[in-house]
Amino acid sequence: MKATPGPSSVTAEPALTQPSISALFDALPLGLAIVDARGLILRSNKAFIASFNLDDGDPGQDPASLLVDGDKVALRTAIARIHAGSNATGELRLRLATRPDEPMVVTLALSPRSAGSNERAVMLAVRDMREQLRLEAQVGQVTRMQAVGQLAGGVAHDFNNVLTAVLGLCDQLLTRHLPGSSDFDDIDQIRLNANRAAALVRQLLAFARQQTLQVQLVDVSEILGSLRALLQRLVGPVVTIISDYQHMPWAVRVDPGQFEQVIVNLAVNARDAMPDGGTLTIATRALPAAGVAALGHVVMPGVDFVEIRVSDTGMGIPPALAAKIFEPFFTTKPVGQGTGLGLSSVYGIIKQSGGFIFMEQPAAGGTVFRIYLPADGVVPTRSAPVPPRPTPGPIHARVLLVEDDRAVRLVIERALKRIGVEVECAADGDTALAMLRGCDGAIDLLISDVVMPGMDGVALAEAARVHFPTLRIILMSGYAEPPQRRALSQHRLYFLAKPFAIGELTEAVQRALAAVAG
Repeated sequence: MKATPGPSSVTAEPALTQPSISALFDALPLGLAIVDARGLILRSNKAFIASFNLDDGDPGQDPASLLVDGDKVALRTAIARIHAGSNATGELRLRLATRPDEPMVVTLALSPRSAGSNERAVMLAVRDMREQLRLEAQVGQVTRMQAVGQLAGGVAHDFNNVLTAVLGLCDQLLTRHLPGSSDFDDIDQIRLNANRAAALVRQLLAFARQQTLQVQLVDVSEILGSLRALLQRLVGPVVTIISDYQHMPWAVRVDPGQFEQVIVNLAVNARDAMPDGGTLTIATRALPAAGVAALGHVVMPGVDFVEIRVSDTGMGIPPALAAKIFEPFFTTKPVGQGTGLGLSSVYGIIKQSGGFIFMEQPAAGGTVFRIYLPADGVVPTRSAPVPPRPTPGPIHARVLLVEDDRAVRLVIERALKRIGVEVECAADGDTALAMLRGCDGAIDLLISDVVMPGMDGVALAEAARVHFPTLRIILMSGYAEPPQRRALSQHRLYFLAKPFAIGELTEAVQRALAAVAG
């Protein structure tokens, strides 16, 4: 005979009581409400109250009354249709009058009949899409910026070739006219405007992260200290500059000239935000890897950083515009007073240098930009200044010039011949390589464009060095693709950024020839 288990050996399952169902209804993260045929709330949970910005969950409220005008009718019509049995379910995208830019997805379904009642109601389930829309906006912004960057890189190469030819011809024409003459002044104005155009192209390339940076190991505090006098002239006497540079155990690897441009752009923006005067503060500090997580920026890896903080006491940036400040061509300045490339180029330079930049709006007012550059070794010791070389006379050398743009090739060829150089020309890399092999090492210097059809300048330089290891090489370009930039930094090559003046070309030739010969 089987023993009957005692009361202590049986665990009775508790019945699912009405209070527990009510608690479950309120605890759901999904907003739920039950409404009657008129759309008035019979019951709602906390998530629904929060989604619709209701004051409380009291029955009898009309959620449609909180929507924008066009959506009120849509919700009431859908409720009536489903209550009448025309549709079992439906889905609407609705906008609150208080948040018209943040739509919600509301799913409607006919509820089952309650026990002992023939009345049926409609259930509303609300899905909050704000985070999804924010992510979609971020993806769209990144896509737009990438598209503009690709466009900028493609246009910049051709445009810089045009500017190189214009500047070269201006320099040559200026040598044939006396200063003060009308022709001299006109040509000089052409040169000045070409340089302005070149500066705009550099800003586009900085935004697109397609410029060729001449990176060095530098102490940011030293660069900022040397900029102090220039910044004070830029911001004027009504703005006070405060410097707070902490002891910096680490260096960063950046292009010093581009880093200076970042600080200058931020300082000019701060000046414009303080027309009646104020304070511009530039501070630095070392940020160990252990402190990165506390910043709350998940995109930053846990490595050592150098932080540069640029803050002002100006009017600040409206919240509606804060998300757009790094976009190209976006500016809050009046027409004719800004290109909208200042902050976008700052963003591009910092990102290309492997760093991060964030903007903050303190409660006390003003704007704060925080730049984080990855630490790379110790601060370099200052080396003794190199005495300037005496200016040499005519340069006696044989140069092979490789440039696919005929106008640029003719201008550079003429400029090289003016300084005494014997010039051979080629329009592409394959022809140039054949000429190098044919002359059997009689070429002293190779000057080549980087971006060319077929064999590019970097590949030409690598192939030339195989046969002529001591060949001196200058590469020039308006921009270079990322693989070409990495190759430039790995080889002993001189780089000349387009557009350039004849004086810059002469100086580069002198430096390249003297580096090996001396």
